[in-house]
Amino acid sequence: MRIVKSLYLTIFVIGLFSCGEYQKIYKGNDRSDKYKMAMKKFSEKEYLKSVQLFEQLRDMYGNRDSLENVYYHIAQCYYGLRDYSYASLIFKDYTENFTQNKRAIECAYMALYCDFLTVGPSDLDQSETNAVIEALQLFTNYYPESSYTEKCNDLIDDLRHRLQKKEYNMVIQYYRMGEYQSAVTAARNTVKIYPDIIQREELEYIMVHAQYLYADNSITSKKIERFKEVLINFEDYLYNNNSASQHYSEVKEMAENATEKINKLEELL
Repeated sequence: MRIVKSLYLTIFVIGLFSCGEYQKIYKGNDRSDKYKMAMKKFSEKEYLKSVQLFEQLRDMYGNRDSLENVYYHIAQCYYGLRDYSYASLIFKDYTENFTQNKRAIECAYMALYCDFLTVGPSDLDQSETNAVIEALQLFTNYYPESSYTEKCNDLIDDLRHRLQKKEYNMVIQYYRMGEYQSAVTAARNTVKIYPDIIQREELEYIMVHAQYLYADNSITSKKIERFKEVLINFEDYLYNNNSASQHYSEVKEMAENATEKINKLEELL
């Protein structure tokens, strides 16, 4: 028990000394001590203490090479603190000020990666997503041989999937709420923008079914025109799907029913 108490006391004393040493260096003016402590705290992943010293050094250094290293570690500290928006700004600032440095490409990528990390999940606002996708694509075009190219492509795929999911969820929401005309329009736009979307067959089925329900619930004078839209959507479905598709039987039956209803309505004219 005495050994355990002694160990805790030793750790406590070391902690006090370390904290006191940090405060002394932070309040002091010795650049060498600040740099050593900043690097020490960075290696220990104490990013807040590290960045506080690096930001002091940024104002103290006049040498460009020293500033390069300081900027780099400030950006990495904010990344470690998960302040991705500010980290992105510092990484971008680095690439503008140290374009010829060997770490410039790394920082350009990290700025984009931080932007990626600020994009929310698919159920949140995605207004910035396309801008991030374009920036990632521009990076891969500018540095096609970079070791980060594959990572950028993965990030682009991830963001595109989020956009697709958001559009898909919007279609489903309209569909379930009985907003059939909006569901048809949203489904058609989604398929047009994202022809490779995983749920394409389901969306093309919704285009037929929602249009059928929209037509069936319309006033008589509008039914023929709107049932004919069912048949057009049916032809689009057939163009991209076959009899083995999940909703093929339902879609075919709806097309047959729509044709019957059109014929009966035309007989009444």
